[in-house]
Amino acid sequence: MKIGTVTAFSLALALAALPAVAPAAGNAENGKKIVEAKNLGNCAACHVIPNMEFPGDVGPDLVASMQGFTEKDRGTVRQWVWDARAFDPDTIMPPFGPNKLLTNAEVDDVVEYLYSIQKK
Repeated sequence: MKIGTVTAFSLALALAALPAVAPAAGNAENGKKIVEAKNLGNCAACHVIPNMEFPGDVGPDLVASMQGFTEKDRGTVRQWVWDARAFDPDTIMPPFGPNKLLTNAEVDDVVEYLYSIQKK
């Protein structure tokens, strides 16, 4: 599992302080639309995304970032999308959930899309 430089202990503390929002099965097709939409996720502004023109180079390549994540890591992936500050308080990634940029269902859809682009 890739978490960057965050230790398992600090990750556990950060996750313990978060409200419990169980990951639900999302819709990968809807997630792709959200990821690509400039008025929603606008993920391509910062990330390399499969088949997107003019990808960003501020954030990591999303396919590469998803390598190593399994189904049991779904809550961690969801937290990254919901509010990455749980892992890195200095992140420039927007807190999509707390700032109501995406709904719970939209976050679940993005997570499903991220799992769908993993190299098998």
